Amino acid sequence: MRKLHHRIPASLRHYWRLIAGSVGLLLVLALVIGTVRVSALAYSDSNEGFAVSYDIEGTVDLFDTSVAHEISLEYDEDDYQEMIAIFQDSGEKEWIKADITIDGTTIHDVGIRLKGNSTLSSLGGGISMGGMGEGMEGREGMEIPEGMEMPEGAGEDGGMQMPGGGGMGGMADLSFDEPEGLPWLVDFSKFVEGQVYQGNQQISFRVDSGLSGSTLHEAVSMELVEASGEASYGWTYSTMSVNGSEAVTRRVVDVMDTTWATEEYGANAGVLYKARAGGQFAYQGEDPDDYEDDFKQVNMEGNDELQYLVDFLKWLDGADDATFEEELGEWVDVDSFANYAALQNLLTNGDDMSGPGSNYYLWYDYDTGLISVITWDLDLTLSDATLAPGDTPSMMGGGMGGEGGFPGGGEMPEGMEMPEGMEMPEGMEMPEGMEMPEGMEMPEGGGGFGGMSGGAGEFKTRFIEAFHDEYTTAYSELYEQLYASGTALEAVDEAAAAAALSGAAGTAEAAESLKAVIQERTEFLAAELGAG
Repeated sequence: MRKLHHRIPASLRHYWRLIAGSVGLLLVLALVIGTVRVSALAYSDSNEGFAVSYDIEGTVDLFDTSVAHEISLEYDEDDYQEMIAIFQDSGEKEWIKADITIDGTTIHDVGIRLKGNSTLSSLGGGISMGGMGEGMEGREGMEIPEGMEMPEGAGEDGGMQMPGGGGMGGMADLSFDEPEGLPWLVDFSKFVEGQVYQGNQQISFRVDSGLSGSTLHEAVSMELVEASGEASYGWTYSTMSVNGSEAVTRRVVDVMDTTWATEEYGANAGVLYKARAGGQFAYQGEDPDDYEDDFKQVNMEGNDELQYLVDFLKWLDGADDATFEEELGEWVDVDSFANYAALQNLLTNGDDMSGPGSNYYLWYDYDTGLISVITWDLDLTLSDATLAPGDTPSMMGGGMGGEGGFPGGGEMPEGMEMPEGMEMPEGMEMPEGMEMPEGMEMPEGGGGFGGMSGGAGEFKTRFIEAFHDEYTTAYSELYEQLYASGTALEAVDEAAAAAALSGAAGTAEAAESLKAVIQERTEFLAAELGAG
């Protein structure tokens, strides 16, 4: 199920990219004692802001899930301790220099830094919880707003069980004393201009959020995104050690960066934007600089293309329902977005563009002049077998559409109160005894927990209502393609096999548990769609 270009041997694939890049010169054979390091004068993709100078070939395709992988990091301990101090003091994620060895090939002087928002909460520091606001910092010392009481049974680590079988809290249990288990972002070109590894500028080491209950959820969901035909990214499992530590099993994921955009869409084909955690999806005036906290322009850095998003958000802000339905297709790829919205429900992804983490990318295509939404960050998926096609996934394991309007159709745990001043979205009722902090309001549009989606959730909901036929058609087709066909169950087998190759514990049990959820969801949706 891997993409075709991942089935081609690494050497052939990268020679093709050299030819396609029109440079054509090849410098090879730089051997380093104890390692195999092959560097090639690569291509310029004419992408302003970044040009590849050295594409390090390696020995094994990193995202080949059929082989075992080994990765190690080496860095100066003083640099690491300084990075920790800065993070704990300000929440800033500083880069440090490191050497990384991937399947026997050493790449010198790469940049590494911590990656994530709510994922890092157990490490303390002045970070926001997945964009939930500046006041909600790391778990240690975290203060609940005045008047808000946590439910009975909430643990000291912030975890609490919510209705519908999901979990809220239970963030990743991380420690600076075990850097081999931290969420890392690796940038091969941070300190060596234009250096990439197997065509990748960046890769990341992911950790489990503690909410999904299995290391397999994200890998399986990424396989299903790829099978759906939507833009996707590579993944694998690998053992990992840091400065000679004991190796642990880690999930390695490609990053949607400049090189990814070039490989996925072609050089200079458009502009890629990453939504920032806590950012808004709303018109804020004509000045593109006012949107820097909302979107990061990933590629084409020499061109200011944020104006198109500004123009679109301005149109969206003033569009009544008739205008929205009539003219949206002039701004957004409607068919693609219908697939995106349907896919998030099918995967029960409550942390997509509607969720508090703003986990999505936008692609503006030069040829069509249209925007597409790209799926990103899938560890909070496949947790609710009975989420109906018309419900909105929630991070708490249920749909925002059950009886009473609360996730999973349940009630808040005993003892949880929200003080006076809370306003609920239209159609959603708060269970008796629950109050929000004074002055806190839940915006219309819902999406995620607490409606903290910065307008993106409202946009998705509005789209599904206005383009219900397109959404329904996409949903039925994707159901047949991903669930009824058995593709989802096959994806579990592939993910489990890859994890087992790298020594992940409990893989067989996790696979059986996830298969049970998928089988139940397949049968539930068959009845909902009249397909059974």
